[in-house]
Amino acid sequence: MQSNGEKDCAEFIHRYWSDDDSQPKYERLRRALTIAITEGYWPHGARLPNESEWVAATPCGLATIQRTLRALVADGLIQRRRGIGTTVVNRDRPLAEPWHMRFLRHDGDTEYLSISTRVLSRRVIKNSGPWSEILGQDSHPVVKITRIMHIANEFVVYNLFYARADLFPELVSKPLQSLNGTNIKRFIAQRYKISIHHVRHRMRFEPTPKWVSEHSNQTMGPSSVVINAVAQVPDGDSIYYQDFYLPPNGLVLELGTQWM
Repeated sequence: MQSNGEKDCAEFIHRYWSDDDSQPKYERLRRALTIAITEGYWPHGARLPNESEWVAATPCGLATIQRTLRALVADGLIQRRRGIGTTVVNRDRPLAEPWHMRFLRHDGDTEYLSISTRVLSRRVIKNSGPWSEILGQDSHPVVKITRIMHIANEFVVYNLFYARADLFPELVSKPLQSLNGTNIKRFIAQRYKISIHHVRHRMRFEPTPKWVSEHSNQTMGPSSVVINAVAQVPDGDSIYYQDFYLPPNGLVLELGTQWM
């Protein structure tokens, strides 16, 4: 008879395991567990199955299980304590005064719904994209931050943030976990003494990116609503470029050009 832990493992494998043999099992398990924890399959504080339950219910051996769990501890996703076991760390942090994703439950409401954010990844890139001309990238590297945003615990928005790495070096050097819950617009304005004059919002539709579909347990559909936000200083230069991928939902999103 399966234990509850083995049942959890089996359901996890059914939902998140990839059969792509081009990647080692360690990489597949680490990625699958990261996605599952990010999406709340195991919520904050939840106790994960023990090593023997993982071995019994997954296609991975003990060495692979142990290596993966050590990596997730280093990533700050889980903690392991003698006598308690392996539990999920609470990494979400509330976002103070949301600026772009200002959701209302009903038209006419005045109180925005709460948001908590978590950084999934940060990379310094040199390749160009739709942000390049807007940010004056030229040959400069750009810091790309990928975040997940929980809207009042009802649904998830995926966010891509781009800015010149040379202009905002602390966005590159700050510990990754310290960016959870950070209002990046406010951080830039305060840390670098920049007056953000206004923010331009635009909406577009595009095919749902593969990475969004793979990370989401929501029905995104073949195409996504994308809200783009570009912040400008008084002289007209743009300091960041953001895309927000929204799933279908019944809330009201307040848009428009915001003046500081």
